[in-house]
Amino acid sequence: MHICLTTDFFLPEIGGVQTHVYDLARTAIKAGHKVTVITTVPSERKIEIIEGIRVIRVAYPRYAGILEPSGLKDRLKKIFSKIKPDIVHAHHAFSPMGISTGWASKELGLPVVLTNHSIPIGYEAFKDVWNVISRIISLYPVIDNITKYDAIIAVSKLAAEFIRLFYKGYIKIVPPPIGDDFFDVEATKEDIGFSNDDKIVLFVGRLDPKKGLEFALHAFRYVILSEPKTKLCIVGPGSKTYRGIIQGLAERWGIRDNVIFTGKVSREVLKKFYVASDVFIFPSIGGESFGIVVLESMAAGTPVVAAVGGALASFIKKYELGYVTGINAMKYARAILKLLRDEKKRKEMGLRAKKFARIFSWRRLFKKIEAIYRYVIDRQ
Repeated sequence: MHICLTTDFFLPEIGGVQTHVYDLARTAIKAGHKVTVITTVPSERKIEIIEGIRVIRVAYPRYAGILEPSGLKDRLKKIFSKIKPDIVHAHHAFSPMGISTGWASKELGLPVVLTNHSIPIGYEAFKDVWNVISRIISLYPVIDNITKYDAIIAVSKLAAEFIRLFYKGYIKIVPPPIGDDFFDVEATKEDIGFSNDDKIVLFVGRLDPKKGLEFALHAFRYVILSEPKTKLCIVGPGSKTYRGIIQGLAERWGIRDNVIFTGKVSREVLKKFYVASDVFIFPSIGGESFGIVVLESMAAGTPVVAAVGGALASFIKKYELGYVTGINAMKYARAILKLLRDEKKRKEMGLRAKKFARIFSWRRLFKKIEAIYRYVIDRQ
């Protein structure tokens, strides 16, 4: 089967969608399929091969382009006509690729599916409001192109509920899988530049307001009062402006020496950070449909402290894989301290978390994605 994946978010950028598409492509190739990735870039078009994946980079404005994506639709039609995929799979509904892929595919009679990776900030708490907003958004003619997909994959129940506001067809929930390479990594604190006596609290993600870093820093102030040698390690890319805001808060609150920014790191280095850290934090205050970084930390055997927890919150609570505290800085700090001070509890939670994460292996969940591909193809 020739699978064409379309996305506005792909390597060398780092993020949940980027990692998902890359791992999906690699897994499909290992399963014997041919894969082409089409992605947008601000510069000129080019074609390259990354680990056996043919990547076609099309020049198109990622954000402004959603307003009038007919130009991208026409470019996709030309590419699809040339490469002749058996199925097209778009990622992220409300982006130029998400809007254009279904449109272009249906004009050519190609089977096409979409994965919805996200929900808007506040959706969990204000679903009624978003029901009204969705009706207004749906009045914009371009948004109607979402209805052209033969099926939609949602990464969580929340993501399915949200996309159902715009699409009434076949929706299947398939959580984002995790790479097998995250499970069997060995690393010490010295391997990531710390002393083995340091206590490390880890955050992984883009430096973005919805990720809850301000809340995390607020809680971390209380952690430092009891455990002054603890380090908060912030791993991930972000704008200089927002990073400056976070650094300014750390400076103002007197914890700057305890907060380390690594910026973007390679996948191999990231796995070492997960393994060597004592506690993983997921302070996002909303707008997270799943939270793949939480699964990655679990695969490494590192317990998580979440504020809201996204789609994994109920599992974290039910199976005692960490703590979900709500948006309360004191409770959040106490949960972190509880794990930092109790090595036995950390190990017990970590072992349960690793076992739980194996449910989400690519080998297992790709079979579900393949089944959706075949279902859509057979209905043509």
